[in-house]
Amino acid sequence: MLVLDDAIALEERAWKSYTEAGKKVSDPGGKKILGLLAEEERKHTQILEEMKNGTYSELKGPPLLKEVRGLVEGAVEDGQARIFADASMRDILQQAMEIERTTERFYKEHAQAAEDAKLRELFEYLATREAEHYLLVSSLAEYFDRPAEWVESAEFGLRAEY
Repeated sequence: MLVLDDAIALEERAWKSYTEAGKKVSDPGGKKILGLLAEEERKHTQILEEMKNGTYSELKGPPLLKEVRGLVEGAVEDGQARIFADASMRDILQQAMEIERTTERFYKEHAQAAEDAKLRELFEYLATREAEHYLLVSSLAEYFDRPAEWVESAEFGLRAEY
C-alpha cells in the first residue's frame, strides 16, 4: 500500500532527525529525551512494516509521556536549574514540533480516509502518539524559554496526584 510506504518514510525521517539531533547535543537530559523520541519513531516504523507485510497483530507499548515525565520530574526535584544545558536544544525542539505536527496530521487525514478498520485503528493510534510527542516537545520548548513558569505546568509540574 502506498499510504503505508508514505507513513514509513515519515517515521524514518523523524527517527533520523532525532538520532542526528542526539549526536549534536552534549547535554545528558537532551540526549536521553531525543533517544526516547527516536526509539518511539523506530517502533512506529516497525508497526507500519508489520501492517504492510500482513503480520501486524496488536498495538503495544506504554505512552512515551510516562517515561519522560519521570526523567523531567527527577531533574526538577534534584534542584537542577535547567533540564537542558545545551543552547541548541531550543532549535531542535522547534524542529521536533514541526515533525510531530506533520506526522499527526498525516495520520488523522489517512485514518478518516481508511476503508480498512485495522488500518484506521492503527492510524488513529499513531495520530494520538504523535500528538503526545508534540505535547512533550512543545512543553519542553516552553520550559526552555520560561523555566520558572513551566515548573507550574499541569503536565510536568510537581503536584500531588488526585
